[in-house]
This record gives sequence, C-alpha cells and structure tokens, in this order.
Amino acid sequence: MVNRRSFLKTSGALAVASMLPGLSRGNSIFKSYAANYPAIGLQTYTLGFLLNNKEIDTKVALKQIADIGILELETATAYTGGLYYGHKPKEFAAMVNDLGMKWIGNHVFGVMPKNNQFGKLTNFRDNLQQVIDEAAEGGCPWVICSMSAESTMDEIKETTEVFAKAGEAAKKSGMKFAYHNHESEFDKIDGVSAYNYILDNTSKDEVFMEVDLAWATQAGMDPVEMFKEYPARFPLWHVKDIDPSTNRPISVGKGKVDFKRIFENSQLSGVQHTFIEQDGAKTIDDVAESVKWLNKNIYS
Repeated sequence: MVNRRSFLKTSGALAVASMLPGLSRGNSIFKSYAANYPAIGLQTYTLGFLLNNKEIDTKVALKQIADIGILELETATAYTGGLYYGHKPKEFAAMVNDLGMKWIGNHVFGVMPKNNQFGKLTNFRDNLQQVIDEAAEGGCPWVICSMSAESTMDEIKETTEVFAKAGEAAKKSGMKFAYHNHESEFDKIDGVSAYNYILDNTSKDEVFMEVDLAWATQAGMDPVEMFKEYPARFPLWHVKDIDPSTNRPISVGKGKVDFKRIFENSQLSGVQHTFIEQDGAKTIDDVAESVKWLNKNIYS
C-alpha cells in the first residue's frame, strides 16, 4: 500500500494544499461556503486513476479528497459488480462518513445502446432493484443515470420509460432519481431533443436532471434558460468547465462556462448538490484548483 505521505508527494497535493487557506474542518475554506449554495462535492470519475489504483489504500485517497475541501461525493462504479472501489456499499459509506463527507449517489448506465461498445455494465433497465438496494445499503439519497441510449426516437422512448420506472422505484424507497447529460441529448430527432422529450414525458416529482453545466453550454444551451423552462427539475449539478481552445474539460474558472451568472440563478433550478467533475484530470491538484476558484469567486 502507498502511505499517505508518499501519495501526497506523488499527486502534488502538498503543493496545492499550501495555496489553500487551511484544510481542517474548522478552517475558513469550509466556513466560507455561502448558505445560498450547496456544499462543494466531487464526481469521483474525475479521480478514478487514484481510487481505482489497487496500490493506494481507498481511505488514504478519500482523505486527500476531504483535505482539499470536498464535502460530498458522487461515485461512478458501473463496472465493478456491486463493489465501490473494491468495497461493499456499507463499508465504502463508512469510510466516507468517517472523513466528514457524505456519499450522495452513484452513476450507472440507463439503457445500453444496441451497438454496445462499453461491455457489461450495471444499468437501470436490467438491474434496477440492484441499483436501489445498493444505494440503500450505502445510505445514498440519490440514484443517477450517467448516460443512456438516445440516438433514435425508439431509444429515446425506451430510455424515457426506464427513467419513469426508476423514478417511481426510487421514490418508493425514499430516494430520488436523476439523469446526467452530455451534449448529444440536445440534438433534435424528429423535431425534438431527447432532453426535452424526457422532461416533458416524465413526472416532475420522480424524474430529475443532473445538469452538466459544461456539456450543456458546449451544446449551445443556456443553463439559466433551462432552469426557467423547467423550474426545480435540476437538483444536481456537475460543475465542469470547458477550454474554448480544445473543447475539452479544464479546471473550473479557466474555461468558458459563466458560473457566476448560473449560480446567481441557482434557486430557479432547485439545486441541492453540486459536484466538480473534470474528465481527463491528471492529479488531485486539478480538483484543488477548482475548489480554490469556487471558494474565491462563488462561495465568498
């Protein structure tokens, strides 16, 4: 196993930590979170290269995440067959809770596409009860679909039916269901986008959206206008930025997403949880930079 000190050195987190205004739960980085906004969370897909590394103890990795100011986690473990970074849900939740964080939910697939190139994945269509049961064991209030087949009208309709069932099942179990977007959901098929079709054909009390602010922006959408059109349907956010020169994710505040305007209008969305996500992050420093920017420019 890699010990905490060597992990900090190899990740570069010590250097970034020195730039932050304190890392204990009693210090200012945590006190400065504005009451108007949810605590800063992390989608762990961002740091999969750490959490999936069998040479790094899971709790050591989670400790580094807590130390840079993350208070809530959303995981992404559809490949792992009931394990969450090598641990059963109850065990993983205990580690998260011991570090002062909360485990909010986990990403799994919705409807697998017919030309499936992802392999065998946990998904809402085939494994709904398993997803619900594991979330319950971990104490998660949310179950979330990371992506789903939506390239044809038939796929959009099937996805919508599966989401309706997932939302109903989640509600019966005291949880909530949400769908995370990429760009393609906003493409129109037969005059309608998958995104609008899902919102218009599901219960506003059972099917919610986890809006990825970067991918929505990249698709030409205005998140604030989305909030106005479908108020209170966006309780989960992925706080992600896009580099305008590469059209790829970058640390929050370095790209083209207008976070200040979006956060100023956050009450329209019904936001409850926000998760930093950066596809392609190389070290924990990338996340620490995003936390620092949010703390200075949004939460201060």
